Amino acid sequence: MNALNFQPPWLILLIDVFFSFVSALLVFVFISQSDNFYFQVPFYSSLIKFLITGLISTSITKSYRGVIRHTSLEDILTLLKTSAIQLSLLFSIEIIGITLLNNTSTIILYYYFLSSAMSLFLFFNYRMGIRYVFLFARTASSEGLKIGIFGAGESGILLSNYLKNDRANKMDVIAFFDDELSKCSKLINGIPVVSAQRLESFARKNGIKQIIASPRVISNVRKEELFEACKKAGVQLKVIPQDDIWFVEKKKPEKLHDIEILDLLGREQISTDKTEIQAMISGRAIMVTGAAGSIGSELARQIIAENPSLLIVLDQAESPLHDLVIDLKNIMPEVTLVPVLTDVVNKKRLDYIFSTYKIDVIFHAAAYKHVPMQEQHPYEAFYCNIQGTYNLANLAVSYEVGKFIMVSTDKAVNPTNIMGATKRAAEIYTQSLNTQLAGKGTQFITTRFGNVLGSNGSVVPLFKKQIAAGGPLTITHPEITRYFMTISEACNLVLEAGAMGKGGEIFVFDMGTPVKINDLAVKMIKLSGKELGRDIEIKYTGLRDGEKLYEELLANGENTKPTYNKKIMIARVRPHAYQEVVSQFNEIFSYMNEMDEMGMVGSLKTLIPEFKSNQSRFCHLDNIAKDSLRKKEYV
Repeated sequence: MNALNFQPPWLILLIDVFFSFVSALLVFVFISQSDNFYFQVPFYSSLIKFLITGLISTSITKSYRGVIRHTSLEDILTLLKTSAIQLSLLFSIEIIGITLLNNTSTIILYYYFLSSAMSLFLFFNYRMGIRYVFLFARTASSEGLKIGIFGAGESGILLSNYLKNDRANKMDVIAFFDDELSKCSKLINGIPVVSAQRLESFARKNGIKQIIASPRVISNVRKEELFEACKKAGVQLKVIPQDDIWFVEKKKPEKLHDIEILDLLGREQISTDKTEIQAMISGRAIMVTGAAGSIGSELARQIIAENPSLLIVLDQAESPLHDLVIDLKNIMPEVTLVPVLTDVVNKKRLDYIFSTYKIDVIFHAAAYKHVPMQEQHPYEAFYCNIQGTYNLANLAVSYEVGKFIMVSTDKAVNPTNIMGATKRAAEIYTQSLNTQLAGKGTQFITTRFGNVLGSNGSVVPLFKKQIAAGGPLTITHPEITRYFMTISEACNLVLEAGAMGKGGEIFVFDMGTPVKINDLAVKMIKLSGKELGRDIEIKYTGLRDGEKLYEELLANGENTKPTYNKKIMIARVRPHAYQEVVSQFNEIFSYMNEMDEMGMVGSLKTLIPEFKSNQSRFCHLDNIAKDSLRKKEYV
């Protein structure tokens, strides 16, 4: 029966006109018993007025365009609006008649009101009757995939309504499952609400093949418990990311997917001040460096959604930049988009870009980030992370850019590797430059956070590949831990920190609870449907060059100051005099010109005395920094 074609709007309109005529006729017969009624209500002229005003109100609300078999609350509200408009028109006509001709009686208004109510009754029952005929026919068929929805709240109900009307996927919602006992043993749209504790037995008994977790606030621990229950019941678990806006705007689950490690590690949806972010971006010219990377591309997506006047996306990676541009044009085709294929160390090319476009805000995400790779090739790390930031920051000042927001890393805290130390050097330079400007000109702001889930080169994609290959999963140390944050959350916080920053701040983010990489590996093995020790192994390879066992954030009350967003804090750091930093940078650049790696790293250790190499060929250089400077920096 679902295969029947949808009926054309003109046919629905014709049916509505027929029911209007029937309503008017029935009401006329009903009240015609009144004395002298025929003389007070001229039937033909009243009927014509009723039908014409009905057509006018219907053409205004387009109530005939709805698909009858999918009639919803919105369609019913449209019918009510149509009836209200029709009555307003009829009463207006009669009031004009009273004023000009003095020939309208109260019973005519009474007649119109009853006729309108009767037609509304027939419209509603006709539509709901057709809807339930199709719903019953579909439920009676055995073609649909039997599913359950975890969460009997607003989002779960909306999800069930969508799935009922989804002709393509043929899903039958058998039950809602919920932790709230007050909701259980009740019916919602004819669907029973079952206690989540009975999920396994109920699913087996009723042949449920799939559970969909609705997106509103399910803790990570509960998701993991739900996954275990579904696994025991032989049921597939699908989830919808909590930070997606599909539910509000489109009301259909475009990002429905099998539960993944990101769903178990991602934290609760964050709250940011959209007003401040919009004020910083809307109508402004924005540049994002490193735009083709994981962080840069997500920043670009969130920025373009705020309607900047111009968005410059800069990266040296051609194909990823090309793909990003296509993606951004699909999001906001009306925004002027300028892709720039170059490197942040290409000062001539950067100068041309700055002179061509009046840039208001820069988000500097371009950086080399792989710790072992940069230990082997320190020159490239110095060239990109230090020289590139130095070039970009100086041009920002020269061309009077309003804000310069640098994306940094938790590895810059008491660094043990080249990557963290070069990023800390970039932080020091931009901070000292901000101090030198004394509040006049560009505001330099730094944001720091830890590892990003699912980013290029992160441990999650690596483990996925290793699991697909049958293992083993390689971990450097059984006790190694890291902080994790989703890409979307990290970029959201970068935007808000950039908006609230006034210049000179280093913002650190609340990264939540650190995750043991070994536990992460075990969860991913379990999610893949395999068993540790039987199907797949974990192999420990030893710490790599420059690698820490534990990352540091030092984001606590002693070393940070709070902001109005509890997830964003301002680090307390030791100030650096601009001239001293420039002098040290010139020394570093001199060693770079000579390709003297030991000189470069040794000079960097003088600038950053807390930089102590770990598992590295540069460990012997730790004693070159002055003893007076050798102390931990609070960050």
